[in-house]
Amino acid sequence: MISASALTLTYGDRIVLENFSATFSKGTITAIIGANGSGKSTLLAALAGDLLPASGVIAINGKPISEMKRKELSQLRSLAQQSHHYWMSYTSDEILRMGHEEVAEDRFTYLIEKLGITKYLHQRITTLSGGQLQRIEIARALLRQLPIVMLDEPFASQDLISIAAITELLREEAAAGRTVLLVAHTPREDLAWCDQVIEISAK
Repeated sequence: MISASALTLTYGDRIVLENFSATFSKGTITAIIGANGSGKSTLLAALAGDLLPASGVIAINGKPISEMKRKELSQLRSLAQQSHHYWMSYTSDEILRMGHEEVAEDRFTYLIEKLGITKYLHQRITTLSGGQLQRIEIARALLRQLPIVMLDEPFASQDLISIAAITELLREEAAAGRTVLLVAHTPREDLAWCDQVIEISAK
């Protein structure tokens, strides 16, 4: 379980989010929505431990993440970011396997088939579209089956078939006991499959 208590997040001199509290339970899916610039991705970065809050406490299973070393945190959560900056011409297969040598082959096969990325597995990563790259990042985030999965805009640049596949996959991951957090530019009524929807207002 992740908890956020009385968080204040800043970007430069600007307060992006103030006095935010929420709980994200094991085996649930939470969608964070809101207007551009409201602080959705900033909140996700803080919950991932990549951004230090100006005030407040974020804890995983009761332990503040400020007391966790990077290695401990990396064994608890994975993050699929929206922005990708690949400049070396590795194949999609090489990118997926990099650092995941211990992942079982059946898990690898399951994810690439589920996300529809088998057909460009041996294509150079630098030639993929934004939507294809995003599905590579989702697969990377899910390969190790960590307790917490965080995804920044997983539906960006996806067609309806891919959105349906990603949605089904995330529901399966939550059913397996993982805590799923995602940032989305999706109307609240289209997120009925999530256990919790948190809407952030722009400051």
